[in-house]
Amino acid sequence: MTQTDQKATAPGDEGSASTVEGALNTFNATSKNIQAIASEIFDISKQSFEHATQTLEKLRNARGMDEVVAIQTTFVKEAFEHAVKHVQKFNELLTAFPAEMTKTYQDAWLKSVDSTVKATETASQTAVENVDRPSETARKASKVFDRRESA
Repeated sequence: MTQTDQKATAPGDEGSASTVEGALNTFNATSKNIQAIASEIFDISKQSFEHATQTLEKLRNARGMDEVVAIQTTFVKEAFEHAVKHVQKFNELLTAFPAEMTKTYQDAWLKSVDSTVKATETASQTAVENVDRPSETARKASKVFDRRESA
């Protein structure tokens, strides 16, 4: 039997192993979500900087007030469109974040409930067997007592 087999079958280790595994899974999910959020923030910053730089360059080359107003209007419109797109992306990331974190705990909870149900069933069966034995013993003793009285 290998060490991993011994650890898997050692009493009391199953809960510890699943707890550690659950914590690691939660940490991994959290880490991935934070990385996705950080990546999105980086993309927003990069695009915003590039957009502002391009707009400033256009404004420097503008020849009249009408062209300046048009460039600024376009800039505001595009900035708003980018903001809406990124807010939607953040909404998706932030909505998925708690669901992924709680999934690990939900799985652990369901395993715990299943384990508790099985333990309760085993305990109930054992209790029934333990109640039946004294009852049967009492009946036998009663028969023996009845025989003695009738003798």
